[in-house]
Amino acid sequence: MRGVAAAVALLASAPAVAQGAPLSLTIDEMLRWTPEGPTADPGNVARVPVARRFIARPLRRDAAIDPQVRVLYAPDGMNDLGGARTRQPRFNGYVFTHWAQIDVFAWFAGTADRGINLPSRGWVEAAHRNGVEVIGTVFFAPVAWGGSPKTVASFLRRDAQGHFPAARQLVRIARHYGFDGWFVNAETAGADGAAMIDFMAELRAVAPAGMTIHWYDALLPDGRVRWQNALTPANARFLQDGKRRTADAMFLNYDWTRQGLAEGAALARRLGRSRYDVFVGADLWPARDAQPAFRNAGWLDALRERPGGKAFGSVALFAPHFGYSWPGDTRTPRFSNFDRDAGDVTRFHDAERRLFAGDGRNPAGAVGAGWPGVASLAPTRGLVPALPFTTSFNTGHGRVDAREGAVVGGPWHDMARQDALPTWQFAVHGERRVAVDYDFDAPFDGGSSLRIVPQAAGGRADVSLYALRLDRPVTVTAVTRGGAAGYALRVGSTTRPLPASVGWQRTSWCVRPRAGETRLSIIVRPAARTALHIGRLSIEAGCRD
Repeated sequence: MRGVAAAVALLASAPAVAQGAPLSLTIDEMLRWTPEGPTADPGNVARVPVARRFIARPLRRDAAIDPQVRVLYAPDGMNDLGGARTRQPRFNGYVFTHWAQIDVFAWFAGTADRGINLPSRGWVEAAHRNGVEVIGTVFFAPVAWGGSPKTVASFLRRDAQGHFPAARQLVRIARHYGFDGWFVNAETAGADGAAMIDFMAELRAVAPAGMTIHWYDALLPDGRVRWQNALTPANARFLQDGKRRTADAMFLNYDWTRQGLAEGAALARRLGRSRYDVFVGADLWPARDAQPAFRNAGWLDALRERPGGKAFGSVALFAPHFGYSWPGDTRTPRFSNFDRDAGDVTRFHDAERRLFAGDGRNPAGAVGAGWPGVASLAPTRGLVPALPFTTSFNTGHGRVDAREGAVVGGPWHDMARQDALPTWQFAVHGERRVAVDYDFDAPFDGGSSLRIVPQAAGGRADVSLYALRLDRPVTVTAVTRGGAAGYALRVGSTTRPLPASVGWQRTSWCVRPRAGETRLSIIVRPAARTALHIGRLSIEAGCRD
């Protein structure tokens, strides 16, 4: 980012308000932390393991996907956006639904005095249920924002054996709470860069298999803060220091050029690292001019070596929560008022859908002019579900709370209740126009169902929902309502008509899937005239027939 006035920092919208322990700790609190201590919260321990995933087959044969690209998602100020650790009696809290299009969720937060930031249980469990890792943040603020080299020095203190107690404490905290690693963002000029390299190497060495460590492109070995906007000889030691692996990934600042990325990809190869360990930053906040959401439609194509070719690296999406809390200005109006108006939920979800699917909002549609969508470059991930698998299309909030079709409560928000959501949101193939969305006025279990509405008479459409891997015969059960005639559920090569009904009705049958990917989709035939609601889909091991 540009200029001292902008602080040239990752925390580019307003700094997050400190929430206090346990989500936000001081250095001293982190060093003294124990599972039984006053800054530990037993209620914040995530219990859901990370679901296994695979790269789904592209929906279009002409798709120019780079299968090695990974996507990091970093809303700015997660302590404020997602810091509630219990169910909230409001519908219009922040949620995220496009897990199949990302790989890492960074809990980006922090202030000058509280730099150790832990993700909340609900968000970790929702991400894990959908196969995504969540990493906490270690933040050292710019001096202009109250950061101090003394704070960094207190973090980098060594014990009598020359080790860094902070390294083992960070690992201990992450393992206790069940999240997946750390994003280290050191932006304090005058800090000991050489000691930070040693610390990163030790953190990486003591972190167990499956724990991931990311570094942000800011601090240099000599203690200066100079954003390189590429992997360069000046910052490379924070990724790979000779034979020492100091980080699993580096998040680049946003003022990159194609030449700089190309040189960085070549440097990564010389270091024995993958170019995809380098996450190219995209600052989506509309107030800034690097990669403002939808106003700069070309940056995604600029990440490729050539049109349709492989990418220079992976992608880090910063401040992608613009659809929730961007206040609007003369260049970019608000995308939604959902943060203040619970009635504006459709526009809120639409902004996120547009980010990934492009201006057409259809992942199965052709990529046209304008914003192509992140999914035009990065692969989409399918699930290897643990059985039994059940989804009621809960997005983590609701106008009402339902159980088995009956309303049992009022507005709520709780990411821990979010289901494994559709792989594609929402992919429609065929000549018939069909509208697909979450329906918060007709939930079966939780806060929402899935609504499919034909937009015109005649013709057929297929709505692809999930890419799954199923290695045994299973019983599939769909709970649906409405629809009249003309709808069917396809699981792999097996299709079953869905009955028309006024109330919720169950349909079950045996499916013997083939090896590899099994696609679950809704078929909309010409006879379909009215809306279909899907309240639940479940898959159980074994068949009764």
